[in-house]
Amino acid sequence: MSNFRIKHIGIRTDSAEEAGETASLLAALFDLSGIRATDTAVWAGDLFEVMKSDKRGPRGHVAMQTDDVEAAMEALRARGIGFLEDTIRRNEEGKIIFVYLDKEIAGFMFHLTV
Repeated sequence: MSNFRIKHIGIRTDSAEEAGETASLLAALFDLSGIRATDTAVWAGDLFEVMKSDKRGPRGHVAMQTDDVEAAMEALRARGIGFLEDTIRRNEEGKIIFVYLDKEIAGFMFHLTV
């Protein structure tokens, strides 16, 4: 089985304002360096991606990092897990580097990434 690590937690909020407030609080609580905003989220360090809104998962998502996404996909397929094909991202060589699982768990979606 692939070696999985939590890369970050995506927390769903309803607005850019709420995302900023939440990210600031998380950064202060856990001594995370850097608040940075993107079009879709406000990051508290590299650990929390506070989504301004999110179409995946009512509570958000969990990013699972692995050294080989394709090998991890095969291992998870053997356990009955499917993938959202429209979320696949590939590197320059065509190797899959990102994909969402098709299963929501406790209100969270999960994605694999390198």
